[in-house]
Formats: sequence, C-alpha cells, structure tokens
Amino acid sequence: MSQTEYFNYDPKSVSRFTRFLWWCAGADQYFLLRSPKQDRVKYAGIGGIVLATGLLAMASGGFAFTTAFGPKGMAGTDLVTSIGFKVATIAFAIFWGLMIFNLDRFIVSSTGKGDGTDSITLREFGQAIPRIIIALILGLTISKPLEIKILETEINVELRKKQQEKLAEFNESTKKRFQYDIDRIDADLLKIETDRNVLVDRQKVAEQEYIDQMQGRSGMAGYGPRAKQLESLKDEKTKQVAEFDERTKTQVENLRKQRQKKLEELDHELNVTNLEQAHNLDGLLARMETRGD
Repeated sequence: MSQTEYFNYDPKSVSRFTRFLWWCAGADQYFLLRSPKQDRVKYAGIGGIVLATGLLAMASGGFAFTTAFGPKGMAGTDLVTSIGFKVATIAFAIFWGLMIFNLDRFIVSSTGKGDGTDSITLREFGQAIPRIIIALILGLTISKPLEIKILETEINVELRKKQQEKLAEFNESTKKRFQYDIDRIDADLLKIETDRNVLVDRQKVAEQEYIDQMQGRSGMAGYGPRAKQLESLKDEKTKQVAEFDERTKTQVENLRKQRQKKLEELDHELNVTNLEQAHNLDGLLARMETRGD
C-alpha cells in the first residue's frame, strides 16, 4: 500500500456511524480522513466508549428517577405508575443521558496531548485533576443506580424486612401514645358510672324498703306514716338518679365522642400514616444503605 493510499481514501467509504463515533470522541473529521488507519480506529473506539457511557447514563438516570420520585410501597411490590410519570421518567433519562454524554465528550475532547513524552509530568497531572474528578463523579452517578437495579431482588428482601420492622416500631409507639388518652377517657367514664351506680343502689334499697313496708315484711302492712316516709325517700333517690343522668349526659356524650375520635385517629395512623412512613423507606438512599454503600 502506497503512502497516498494509506493516508488518503475516499470519504464515501467511511460510514455515517463511524463519522458519528468520531464526533462523539470530539475528533476533527478533516484530519482523520487524512490520518493513518490506526488513528481512525482509535477515535472511533473512543467515540464508542463515550456513546456507551451516555446510553448507560440514560438507563441509570431512568432507574434513579423512578426509585427517588416514583410511588412508594413495600419493597418488591409491583406499583402502578401513571402515564405522566412514565413520560417524565423518559424525559429525565434522555436529559441525564445527554448531559453525561456531553460532559464525557468534553473530557475526552479537551484532553491535551502532553509534551510528547511517555512520562507524566506534575504539570500534566495537575491539568488532568479536574477531569479525573469529573470522571469519578460520572462513574459514581452512573454505576450506583445500575448496581442497585442489578441487585434489586436481593435488596428488596432486606429492605422489606427493614420496612416491616420499622412499621412494627411505628405501630407500637402509636398505640402507646393513643392508649394513654383512651385510658384517661375510660377512667372518666368509669368514675361517672361508679357514682351513678352508688345512687342506683341507694334507689334500689329505698324501693325495697318501701315494698317491704307495704307488704308487711318490716312492720304493719299498709300505707301508713312509715310507708309514706319510705315512699318519699324512694322518690327522692329516684330523682337523684334522674338529676345525675341529666347533669352528666352532655359530659358522657362528649367523652364517648372523644373516645371514638381517638379510636378513628389510631386506626388512621396504624393503617395510613405509619404505613406511608414505612413505604417512604423504599427510596434511593435506603436502597444504597441496604446495599451497604
């Protein structure tokens, strides 16, 4: 092969995809069309790496967005997402992939040629530090969501166990907190009931004494002075019970309403609030912690 054939060839023989890979690598097609074949292959390979990084970033961004902002539930549960959320996920994945692609392309295309020697000087290393830091950040942001997705089954098992443990803790704390208020209300209701039972017992005793007097079991039978006195006492005790019921009616109703409200609030916290808190543990950070990062 002559030198002319080696350095120059028909641009039409270069496919559009190869030209696209050169562009991904930030290379100048004008010079590559006049460069040795090894340079063309090298920059096509670099462009392929940049393109693959962008595609992986797109997938990683989609997984991260879904995990961070998607509907939460017990780990491993299939959750239904809306069409709007799916569109937002795709849009973010494309945006994230393009951003990482552009940053990676910038790192590759802006890398200097050095001083022409094989050794790396301190100056060259200092110039490369910002690009190295960016590359490390890109690697972490791309790899972590993909790693979490790959290990999703194992993470779900451990994360679901943690969620159930947390839910049990939340429920235990909630029950203790509400039980104190419910016990206080029950104590007030019991006191009212106890005071009423005392009056009812006195009423029953007065009624029985009146009946015994009328039937002659405690003296001469008949409606005499003693019977009238016992009847008056019976009526007085009956009136005390009625007055007590009237006086405590509103208080009893309010206490019962408070108790019912507390029970409803308890049920809501156990079956809604605490469950949502346990579901919220199914996030990106929780999965990273479960993974051991």
